Amino acid sequence: MPDLAQGEQSLLTIGTGASGQFTVDANLVVTGRTCVLGSSGSGKSYAVGVLCEELCRNEVPFAIVDTEGEHTGLKEKFETIWVGEDRDSDLSWDGLDLTDLARQAPDISPLILDVSDLTDPKEKVSTFITALYGALTERRTPYLVVVEEADKFVPQYGQRVPIFAEVARRGRKRGMGLMICSQRPSLVDKNVLSQCGNQLIGKLIIQNDLQSVAQFFPGKGLPKGLTTLKAGQFFAMGGFAPLPSLITVKKRLTRPGGITPSLAKRVVKKYVGPMKAAAEQPLEQEATSRARAGKTALGLRPSVNIEDIPVTVRRERSFGIFGPRETVTEVTQQYRTLIQLGIRKRRGFLKRRFETVYAYLDGATGKEVLVGRGLEVIKGFEKLLELSTLQVEVLREVKPDTDTSAIDVASALGESRSTVSRVLNLLNEKRLVRTIEVRNRKLYRRLTDLPGEPSEFVPLELEEVDIEKARVVPPKIKEGDVRDAVKGLWEGADVDSFEPFLYPVFRVELVVRRKHRQVLVDGRSGRELAF
Repeated sequence: MPDLAQGEQSLLTIGTGASGQFTVDANLVVTGRTCVLGSSGSGKSYAVGVLCEELCRNEVPFAIVDTEGEHTGLKEKFETIWVGEDRDSDLSWDGLDLTDLARQAPDISPLILDVSDLTDPKEKVSTFITALYGALTERRTPYLVVVEEADKFVPQYGQRVPIFAEVARRGRKRGMGLMICSQRPSLVDKNVLSQCGNQLIGKLIIQNDLQSVAQFFPGKGLPKGLTTLKAGQFFAMGGFAPLPSLITVKKRLTRPGGITPSLAKRVVKKYVGPMKAAAEQPLEQEATSRARAGKTALGLRPSVNIEDIPVTVRRERSFGIFGPRETVTEVTQQYRTLIQLGIRKRRGFLKRRFETVYAYLDGATGKEVLVGRGLEVIKGFEKLLELSTLQVEVLREVKPDTDTSAIDVASALGESRSTVSRVLNLLNEKRLVRTIEVRNRKLYRRLTDLPGEPSEFVPLELEEVDIEKARVVPPKIKEGDVRDAVKGLWEGADVDSFEPFLYPVFRVELVVRRKHRQVLVDGRSGRELAF
C-alpha cells in the first residue's frame, strides 16, 4: 500500500449514499473480513469489480479467485497479473510454482487467479492460499484475498478448502484480509460468514439466504426493501457504516466480464453446410480463426528486431534517479488486433456526395489509434462504446467550455426537453458531463473530448504476416459497439466496413528488487505504447 503519514487513511470510493460519496478505509478492507452478498442479477460481481479497481488505484496488494473469468478486464487500465488457461493470460496454471508465486505476491502486481477453465480449482487455490498464509505469517504485511463464489470453496456442507477457515479466524494478526462473495449466503460455512465484520448486502429473495444475513442487521427483522433492491444497490454495514446505509455502487472504469447476453435483431439464414458456412465466416472472427491455424493472417509486419528491444526500452531505477536499474528478463512478440473502420458519410459543400473515410481502433480497449510508422493512441472514443446513438448525439451538443442547458440541446436535436434531461442525467452519472445549478436551472458541460472527423480516404495496405510463433491478442469490441457511436458523432454517418488486422508489439518484462513491471513496445517504431 502507499506510504501514509501517521493517522492518514487511504480511502476506497465505492459509490454514493444518502449523504453523497461513500468511501471506506482501505486498511479496514485489506486486513479485515468482508462479505459481498447478493442474488443473481443484484450486481454483486460488478460491485466486487469496483472494489478491485479501487484497490488497484490505491496500490493495495491483493489476489482475487475469479471463478468465471469476470475480472480479467482489470488489465485494461491497471497493472495486474492474470493467471489462467487462456492464451492471453500472463501466467499459465500448467507448471506454475504456486508456492513461489505466493512468496512474491506481496511485492508484485495484484493477481487475478482465473480458475474458470480448471476442472477442479480447489487444489490449486488451496496450495496458493496456504503458501501465502505462511509467507504473511513470516512477514506480517497487509494482503487481501478476494474469493468469488465462496460457497464452492467453503460450503456449509461438503468438501471445504480448510485454509480459508484458518484465515478467517487468525489471518488478521498476520495482516491477511479476506473478502468472500456469494449469491447464496445460506450455502457458505456459517463459521466463516460470521467472522465478516464488514458487509455489503444486495438483493436477496430466497428465504434461507435472508435468514443467513439476519445476524448482520441490528434489531429484529430485515429491511423491507432487501428483496426489491435494484441492481447495484447494497446495504453497507458493520465496519463500513455504524447503521445499515443504502448505497449505489459507482460505474466501473474497466469492462466487466460475465454480462448476460441480450437478444438483438438477427438475420436468419438457410443452413448451407459446413464448407460453405466456413467460407462465410464473419470478418471479426477471421483474425482469431487464422491465428488458430498457426500460420498467417492479414496485418502489418514489425520494423524493429526483437534483439534490439532490451537496448531501446526505458528502464527505471528502484528509487527515482538512484538505486539499481531494472533488468529486462523477457521479451515476447505479440500481434495486437486493430480494427480498420470504414465510415460512410456525406462530404463536400457544393457537390455533396457519399464517401468512405477510415479510422482505426484498438480492438481490446476501443481507443482510437493513428497508424503511421508507429501507433499514436488517442483517448476518447472508448468512452462512447456503451452509449446509444441518442446519448452520443446529446453528448456531442454539450459544449466543453461553456454551460449548456437541456433546452439548447433539445432544440438542436429536435427532441423533447424531458427526453434530453433524462439522457443528460444518465451522462452525468457516467461522469461524461458535469452539472451545476444556476437560479434553479441545470446547466451542463462536457467532460470528455470527442473524436475528430476521420481524414484517411485510402485503407491501409495489409499483407500476410507470420503468426506461428507469436501470441495474438484477439479483439473484444464488436461492430455493434461501434455503430451507435459513429451514428451519434457524425450526422448521416454509418459503419461501412469493420475489418480486424494484426499489428506487431513486443511485451517486455522488467524486474528490480523483486518488483516486476510489464511494458508494451511498438513493433514498428520501437516506442513504448500506453493502452
